[in-house]
Amino acid sequence: MLGTLLLIGMLVCGFLNVTPWILIPGAVVAGFLGMHYPPGKAAAARERGLYWKGVFGSMPLQAVFLAILFGVGWGISALIG
Repeated sequence: MLGTLLLIGMLVCGFLNVTPWILIPGAVVAGFLGMHYPPGKAAAARERGLYWKGVFGSMPLQAVFLAILFGVGWGISALIG
């Protein structure tokens, strides 16, 4: 639920021409949300000692995906306005 709201928020931020620096905290939040989505995933990773590796390892991919959504929102804004 929160991940979906974050994705929609990035699309809206791109549409409203918010500064692209918003992608950095967005990627951090997406990394944490992705690590905690299936219940028990974070606990299992913590037990294996892979929690922080999983969080930091997923952030670049999350940043690319958020940048694509941001760009789509920006493109829609450029086409309409």
